[in-house]
Amino acid sequence: MSSKKKVIENSFFYIFSSLLVKAMGFLLLPFYTLFLTPDEYGVTNLVTGFINVASFIVAFSLYSAAMRFYTDFKENPNKLKRLYGTIISFTGISGLISLILGFIFRNIVIKIFFEGIAYYPIVFIAFLSLIFISLHTMHQSILQGMQQGKKLTKLNIIVFIVTAVLKIVFIGIFKLGAVGFLSAQLVVNIGYLLYMIVDLKKNDLIEWTIDISILKETLRYSIPLMPHNLSTRIASLASRIFINTSGSLAEVGLYSIAMQFGHMIDIIQIAVNKAFQPWFYEMMNKNDAQSKKEAVNLSNILLVFYSLIYMGIGLFSQEVVILMTNDNYMLSWKIIPILVVGFSIKSMYYFYVNIVLFYKQAARKLFIATIAGSIADIILAYILVPYFGMYGSAIAFVLAKLIIIIIVVYLSKLYDDVGYRIIKMLSIIIPSLLFMIVGLYFSYTKYETVFSPINLAYKMVILIVYVLFIYVSNKQIINKAIESGHIKNMLKRKKNK
Repeated sequence: MSSKKKVIENSFFYIFSSLLVKAMGFLLLPFYTLFLTPDEYGVTNLVTGFINVASFIVAFSLYSAAMRFYTDFKENPNKLKRLYGTIISFTGISGLISLILGFIFRNIVIKIFFEGIAYYPIVFIAFLSLIFISLHTMHQSILQGMQQGKKLTKLNIIVFIVTAVLKIVFIGIFKLGAVGFLSAQLVVNIGYLLYMIVDLKKNDLIEWTIDISILKETLRYSIPLMPHNLSTRIASLASRIFINTSGSLAEVGLYSIAMQFGHMIDIIQIAVNKAFQPWFYEMMNKNDAQSKKEAVNLSNILLVFYSLIYMGIGLFSQEVVILMTNDNYMLSWKIIPILVVGFSIKSMYYFYVNIVLFYKQAARKLFIATIAGSIADIILAYILVPYFGMYGSAIAFVLAKLIIIIIVVYLSKLYDDVGYRIIKMLSIIIPSLLFMIVGLYFSYTKYETVFSPINLAYKMVILIVYVLFIYVSNKQIINKAIESGHIKNMLKRKKNK
């Protein structure tokens, strides 16, 4: 299979598996809103946000090194085994240390992150989960680096099914509330650790050791990436903390539902980038104009695809929220279009950041963009949330993404132009947002809290018109993709890699 075909095939595997796992909370929204109070839902999202941040700190962002250094070590099996053994062992030890420190400084942790939540059992479960979630993520990064999309998809399906069943049992049958939600995730990740050990040993991919030279090399690469990997996670956690302190845990739950819809865009973008990034590195290694041109053309095709996702989520999230949740959560849909704007800006970021990550010297400067964006998001949320509540947090999110993309584009230009053009990308993104605004006119002015078939039909017409628009305006790119076989390969599902 050619490298480009493998990228496209893995893109579909990653999209499918990521949607299944990351969107589990979205698919179970009717269940959550039935059995969890808004306060309980807010608790689960505060804890989840904390784990998302802390897992990268525990692992020192070695997830990135697991993928990047596979390219360097894949021709040396012994060194590859020592690489995986080192970063896994280090991550496990770091997780144990975090559990101990979390207990010792539990009062400080609660005061900063978990106001109104007791240490036992909620916060304790959060710190215990850190160990297993960090190792779970590490194994997934290893599979991603090896471009084993089909295997990763199968694993994620199993994890999804088991987690969903346990949550239904713990929350719906045993009535454990937020404790049941978090306990289900903990049990699944403990089981995954056992599988990871067996899998790596079976495939002769690990040597249990801590190679100091490898550890130093990977940490030199990964530590500067920590701000990059933590950027949106820290800002998201801070927003929830501000909403909790300025409002209530119930408002945190409401905002979290809106953010889940926005994350659907990011889930797809991240999934595609997981497949695109290794292929992009290969194209960059060839260091010729034709390879870079292929990367730019494929990126533009992906942006056209992303624009359809913006439209779908931005236009129809209102109807989905009304149908899937009860009245207490209904108005969360009004925040979603604002978040869609932020995630659409982030689309450009994924392409430019791959250039920065390819050059190791540039990767060490990426923290400038991510720290600036993260600080801006936190400061803006701190200022805006007390006055505008959840809307203030969403606006801060959008402005922070603008700051990050400006800096990342500048950094990428210092090392390689590749051929990306902001104007071209904006010519794809902005029309989708304008069509979305037009399609939401009656939702905001007349049908704010009710489901209207007339309004739905109007949105469908807007979507159809937009599809025709992007075909006409991007006809050359689309036809070239059809002629080259890109679309056919994207739709083709192979049984074997």
